[in-house]
Amino acid sequence: MAKITQIDILRHGLPEGDNCLRGHTDFVLTEQGFEQMKMAIENLNDLDCVVSSSLQRCSSFADFIAQKFTINTLHSDSWREMNFGDWDGLTRQQLVEQLGDDIDHYWHDPWHVCEDGTAPHNGETLEQFDIRIKRAWQALLTQHKGQKILLVTHSGVMRQLLRLLLEMPRNTTYLHRIHLPYAARMRITVYHDDQQDWPQLQWPPFCD
Repeated sequence: MAKITQIDILRHGLPEGDNCLRGHTDFVLTEQGFEQMKMAIENLNDLDCVVSSSLQRCSSFADFIAQKFTINTLHSDSWREMNFGDWDGLTRQQLVEQLGDDIDHYWHDPWHVCEDGTAPHNGETLEQFDIRIKRAWQALLTQHKGQKILLVTHSGVMRQLLRLLLEMPRNTTYLHRIHLPYAARMRITVYHDDQQDWPQLQWPPFCD
């Protein structure tokens, strides 16, 4: 029998450490950011589970919503933002001052790796990040098939997931063409038949 899984995906609101490359740096969510997220899902009234990045700018709000709906929160490192290694937590100005043209070269070709196969910032390569998000998505569908899920995560994760679901080419253009503001929300519905999964991207207004 065919099933439908509904995943509402919510970016965190404004955290501390604005205007920097946050990555895995565990900045807390501001009061303004918390309110942004509440407004983004104010019409969401039916959930089976909340899944969240383990970073507190996501997990603090996820726990609040789970308590409101009296459901479980599943915290997962798999839904964290990309790990930028040595660049994590640096402001844009600091990146320019320390790296000069190298930072521009990276943004023009973020799939590029060093000769030893590592990322120039000693964090995750974009390919490693891409694989992580693909596996996390597959695990989510397997574990929560037929349910209504709220996934609280990061803009980089959301863009990478869109790349995978919409089968975008492995280049850099999708990174610059998709703007996801704080507390951005999108919905993916996945129709499961006997042969495969059929994901569909939906934008607000949502009908719950």
